[in-house]
Amino acid sequence: MSNINKQALIAKIKKQAESFDTVVLREDEANALLDELEAAEKRIAELEAREIKPAKGEVLVVVSGFTGCGKSAIAGEIEIAMKAIGVPVQWTNGDAEKHMTGADWLTAIEMYKPTVRIVEVNVPRAAGIRIKGE
Repeated sequence: MSNINKQALIAKIKKQAESFDTVVLREDEANALLDELEAAEKRIAELEAREIKPAKGEVLVVVSGFTGCGKSAIAGEIEIAMKAIGVPVQWTNGDAEKHMTGADWLTAIEMYKPTVRIVEVNVPRAAGIRIKGE
């Protein structure tokens, strides 16, 4: 259904709703609206399935960017820094390139010269759940 058809159908429904208690739709109009709703629900489910959520007690670090921009190098340096202070690190996708040394990562970072933007996102806990020490 095109945007023009959708807008016309919405306008028709609003006009009818103002005048009557009952909105009258042809079967094809109702089916078109149901198809749009189903497509929107499917898209929402696809987007939610791609979302990565941290496990309990875990801090999830996601490094994203275009191919060849230095993501692995930045992630590798984060791993080195975390291990240096005793924080265990797990690579979810386990790529072999992630086992380079710190020198390899620094060379890659110097080559790519990426800019890093950090975004902190709070994942709210369910009511009543406490973390040890709170």
